[in-house]
Amino acid sequence: MLAFLELMRPSLPECAASLHGEGVRGLRVVPVFFGSGGHLKDDLPKLVEKIRGSFPDFDITVEPPIGEQPAVIAAIAKAIARQGLVR
Repeated sequence: MLAFLELMRPSLPECAASLHGEGVRGLRVVPVFFGSGGHLKDDLPKLVEKIRGSFPDFDITVEPPIGEQPAVIAAIAKAIARQGLVR
């Protein structure tokens, strides 16, 4: 399920509440950001704590941002190399 941190909906707490209502008790958050900026250092931990406070039986795992995943970094480097942008 896709969730957003601000401005767009559904929010992460809305998604968590919906999934919890369906009986789901585990949530894996994979931030689709290139790096750990303010949203991931400040906003996301607060939202996760809010969800944990609302649903103590929810097991929440937060992964590193997708842009810091080795496979993604390798894919980006390969795409750049294919375009001839690396000298």
